[in-house]
Formats: sequence, C-alpha cells, structure tokens
Amino acid sequence: MGALAASARQEIVDVLPRMGVVSVAELAVTLGRPADSLYYHLRILKRVGLVLSAGYRMIAGRREALFQAVAADMKLHYELGKNGNGKEVNAIVASMLRLGMRDFNRSVEAGEAAVSGPNRELWALRETGWLSQEQIGEVNRYIVKLMRAAARTGPDGRLYGVTVLLTPLDRPSNRHEEDE
Repeated sequence: MGALAASARQEIVDVLPRMGVVSVAELAVTLGRPADSLYYHLRILKRVGLVLSAGYRMIAGRREALFQAVAADMKLHYELGKNGNGKEVNAIVASMLRLGMRDFNRSVEAGEAAVSGPNRELWALRETGWLSQEQIGEVNRYIVKLMRAAARTGPDGRLYGVTVLLTPLDRPSNRHEEDE
C-alpha cells in the first residue's frame, strides 16, 4: 500500500489499466510527465506487483520496454480499527485528493473546461445530509455507476479524473435517530 502513497505512482495505477500495454513514452505523454521520471515509479510498482513487464518492441532501431497493469480493476482493502491498515489507506486517499486538487487547479488556470451546462467538465462540491441505510445503498449504486462510466478504455476523447470521498460524520450533535 505504501507504493500508492506517491502521487506519481497513483497516477500510473489510475491510467495504466485503461491504456493496456504501453511504453514509458506513451505513458509520459498521457500523464504530461517526462518519461525519465516514470522509470523509478514503474520499478517500484513492478516490485510490489501492481505493474507487469509486457515485453519490448523496436521503434526506430531502439528497444522500448512495455508495461501493463496487473489487473483491469484494482481496489483497496480497508481494515478498520486500531489494528487495521487505516494509516496506509489514509496516505493513499491523501494522494488521491492531492491529485484531484492539482488537476482541478490546472483546469481552472488553463481556462479550457466547461463549467456549466449538460457537458460540464469541472465540478467541486460537498454535500452533507442524514441518510438512512436505504439511501446509503442508493448513493453507493450511484458511485459504482459513476466509476463505471469514468473507467472507459482507449484514447478516444479527453482524459478525466473523478475523485469521490464518502464518509460518515459521526459527531454526537449531528446524529438524528429515526425513532425520534
């Protein structure tokens, strides 16, 4: 889990399953990073089993290493409580949120994203409310649907990042019991 606490490695794991088998140069173009900066991160991801070597190909007389994700869909396993993996999961979530903020800031500065209408591309929101177990189930179904919609493969269209955080706000003054 520690390997995913670095934003660069999180980005690689985010896009690599959608790209299939790619070279470092192709990955660098997609991420907007220098290819040289990705080799270190790919080695770490390979060592922990999240990225696989996919052979080589020749380009203009040069041998180019190819990589692929270990799986099309990777999920974190949460172990809650004092003896769980909360510290590691929190570090990965912090990395996800940093990436989301960086990408949001870049889009705002570039001024090239739709911010209203049916094809809106830039969102920032926070909503709080008291939800029943049935409503939590509905929220989860929407999150899964959103994840599936965003997890399209291939280079068609524009690359987007979607960052979602759902968490209970267990503050004693905020709990509403249904039997009140």
